[in-house]
Amino acid sequence: MNTGTANFLVGAALLTLLALAFVTVALGVVTALKVNDVAPEPITPHGRWELRPLPDGTHEYAWIARQAGHYGPEIPRPPSATGRHRIPT
Repeated sequence: MNTGTANFLVGAALLTLLALAFVTVALGVVTALKVNDVAPEPITPHGRWELRPLPDGTHEYAWIARQAGHYGPEIPRPPSATGRHRIPT
């Protein structure tokens, strides 16, 4: 194999790797931009203190904040006005 042919193959291989690196970065940027399309619902100041067990066997009190629109067992869901998805009371 001639020296010129070997240099050409090494250059082509490096150029291919560089192109793959650019494609990988571009796909990562596009994916990162698509991931956060929907913003989470805001957290309300409402919530509760809960005694939670820790992995080492001890317990701690933790504030469990409730997100807007999500109701836990301690607060009843408000009745909806009309519609077939109305929650029976």
